[in-house]
Amino acid sequence: MGSSNTTAPSDLRAEVRYRDDGKYTMYGISLRWQIGQNAPDHGSWPPPADWDEGNAPYPRMYEVWLNDELRQTVFLHWSAWNWFQSNSHWVDLGDEEPQDLFHVKIRAKVGDQFTPFTNVVTIGSERSFVPKWVVRQPRRRAPLRSGTATADPRHGTANHPRSRAGAAIRDKDSSPICAEARRLNTSTDWQEVLPGAERMLADYPWNNAQKYLEYRKFFEDGALASTGNPAFRGLDLAPDATLGDWPLTELDTSAPTQTFTYDYMAYHWGETWSHRWFLTREDWVPADGLSWHDLDPTPFLVEVHGSPLEAESTSWEFASFPRRTGRAAIVGIWGGHGGPDTPHGENGGKTGEFFLSTCDVILR
Repeated sequence: MGSSNTTAPSDLRAEVRYRDDGKYTMYGISLRWQIGQNAPDHGSWPPPADWDEGNAPYPRMYEVWLNDELRQTVFLHWSAWNWFQSNSHWVDLGDEEPQDLFHVKIRAKVGDQFTPFTNVVTIGSERSFVPKWVVRQPRRRAPLRSGTATADPRHGTANHPRSRAGAAIRDKDSSPICAEARRLNTSTDWQEVLPGAERMLADYPWNNAQKYLEYRKFFEDGALASTGNPAFRGLDLAPDATLGDWPLTELDTSAPTQTFTYDYMAYHWGETWSHRWFLTREDWVPADGLSWHDLDPTPFLVEVHGSPLEAESTSWEFASFPRRTGRAAIVGIWGGHGGPDTPHGENGGKTGEFFLSTCDVILR
């Protein structure tokens, strides 16, 4: 059954899988591991013996290594009723079927120290549909929950690195490209760059059958920063000789860790909610605009938002940011099972929603 040590993950299981929402097929690596008495093959009832209503002393922070490279930091904040969130994770691989083998291992951080690595699992693409253990829920599960910091329905944006919406709309930056973005936009809400209710009602972002947020289908070519929403079309502006570049946040990639911050106006949580942070590929040309395929499809930072965090956590310190230099963009996606009510209560009653932050950076 694996180690009963509550602080060190072991018995790692990994499989390449896919999720299909009709428009796009999205691939990923499904991970399960042993932590404490929560085993990879633990059934849906009863809870692990050390679960303690979600207060088990399991690690909250993990690193995912692929082919001996640190690719992702994961913060897990699980629901009290869902122990699967404490020892499982989905590593996004994008919408192209992977052809290569992956050597996967993980480790956890406990206090200031990392645990030993788990066993290494070697996997390839079997084009297998998402397995049942990824989508099943424990019995006696409480209803989906969310919380908000204020009554204001607006949400938030990345603060460091500063997002385009933060610079152009919130801060009213005087740069020509920000001024032009404000002129083109028909929305002044810096807190919620999202597709809009009409589009979300037409094609739900939250896939209730497979339990995942499918934001990919809302990203049109060149319109990633606006989520394809005309109200934010100014955020899609590409740098040029007339407008200049977007305001840049400088990041020192030689530093051992990075700290990102988020400016919440309404704080949501629930077992479906997560933050995901993506970086543009090294060959991205800012003057060509920003599209989904300009991003490395594996986010370097993920937070699973299954429970409310102390002081509505607004920052993440992590070591998985790539060490490279040059002009880049970072895209943060925060979302889950919320948004407008569905017409007949389908899809769990909500369409799902997500909020996008596009951050322009210079890497040193």
